[in-house]
Parts: sequence; C-alpha cells; structure tokens
Amino acid sequence: MPMVQIEKRLRALSEGKDLPWNKVVTLLEYFGATVQAPSGGSHYKVFIKGKPPLTIPVHNGKIKKVYAKMISDYLNEVMN
Repeated sequence: MPMVQIEKRLRALSEGKDLPWNKVVTLLEYFGATVQAPSGGSHYKVFIKGKPPLTIPVHNGKIKKVYAKMISDYLNEVMN
C-alpha cells in the first residue's frame, strides 16, 4: 500500500471520519495487527503484539467515529 494512502487513512481515522471497515482492516494489517472476525456477532477483535486487544463493533461495514478515533490512538501508540 502506498505511503500516501496510509497517511490519508490515518488522518481520516484521527479526525473520526467514516471509513469502510475493509479499508480499516487493511490499514491495521499493514501495521502488523491481527483482526479476528466475530464468531456470531458484530464485534471484531484487533490484536497487536505487546498491546491490549481492542474490540470494535462493526455494523453494515462501518464503524462509529469514536471507534475510528480509538483505532487511530492505538496505531499511534504502535508507531511511537
């Protein structure tokens, strides 16, 4: 994935903008996260080695702004 796309997606997450979940997953995987699909619900789990897991509810392929910001903060911790 080109760096420009990564930066745009990170900026969109930090601003709490809506991104399709599949694009968020691509971004998370780029940073080494493992995304575990729900086993009968809508809550995905995100794992990055050395960090506590995140639980993100996904409805209709989208996440709420508060979760976009949460993912942005999570990735900023990983990058620093």
